[in-house]
Amino acid sequence: MSSPGILAVVVRYKTALSDSQTIAGLAEALVDPELSRDVAVLLWDNSPAPLVDPQLPFAFQYGWTEQNLGTAGAYNQGIALAAEHGIPWMLLLDQDTDLTADFLRSMLRHSRALHGDSNIGSIVPFIRSYGQIVSPRRFRPLNRNTPVERNFTGLLREDGYAVNSASLMRVSALQEFGGYSNDFWLDLSDVYAFQQMYQRGRRIFVAGELELNHAIAGMNFQQEMVPERYETFLAAESAYLQMHRSRFENFVQTLWLPLRALRQWRQYRDKRYAKITWRYFIMRLTKPPATRLQIWREQLRGRRSIPAAKPLPDKAGGKAAA
Repeated sequence: MSSPGILAVVVRYKTALSDSQTIAGLAEALVDPELSRDVAVLLWDNSPAPLVDPQLPFAFQYGWTEQNLGTAGAYNQGIALAAEHGIPWMLLLDQDTDLTADFLRSMLRHSRALHGDSNIGSIVPFIRSYGQIVSPRRFRPLNRNTPVERNFTGLLREDGYAVNSASLMRVSALQEFGGYSNDFWLDLSDVYAFQQMYQRGRRIFVAGELELNHAIAGMNFQQEMVPERYETFLAAESAYLQMHRSRFENFVQTLWLPLRALRQWRQYRDKRYAKITWRYFIMRLTKPPATRLQIWREQLRGRRSIPAAKPLPDKAGGKAAA
């Protein structure tokens, strides 16, 4: 039996399987014999406690560790499983992605058509959040980025990235740089991976006919975001710039922070967001880069650690184990 062409990695966190929009979409889509044959599923659970004998109407494998691996750790488990079973592509999914059978068929078609072009490291759809196109995006000067034009289809030659959700990643391209970063285990895991691929000549193919709706917390501070979550993002953003961007770009970021804080003070009822941004601005002015990175790494260790993953138990009929 030939191996599946795509491993879909679904990352769960404290959500009942019956409440997962992604699981519901997969259940409907994988009734199709072709999709069931060519799309394997790994359900990676970052919840504090594992599910006991989880059951779904399609074949899958289930993985869990005692510590939250974040999206980066879950995707690295997917890379290892895909490589072990010779699966060339990995589809990244969280638990509330609006997934359809037509979307999976289109991704399969693109993966087969572009399989021979190793310069293409990823295939991505357009993602709309709260009425706006938020992915894919082009990097611009002065630490800015802008969404790719909605009528664009084809190879994105410029430096850019896409959000993790619904991105199809070439497994061999991810292996070239060792997979996702355990430092950026949650926020900026997508930026890190796409930047690493771009530096190695792997480009993004934009499947312009595909568009999915996906709620991104950063697009809705009033309802989705909470201050603690925003601070985690800001810390990762600051560390990423220090580790992977130029001194000039870091200088520009320092200038942007007070402007961001002023906008947040005016725009949001909860003033804690502006205060958090202002605190990071002061930190950039008063503490050297090495000290800021040390503080960030200590915070990472305090939040969670990443142990070796437990072996993945086989589900009966699991596609990835075929």
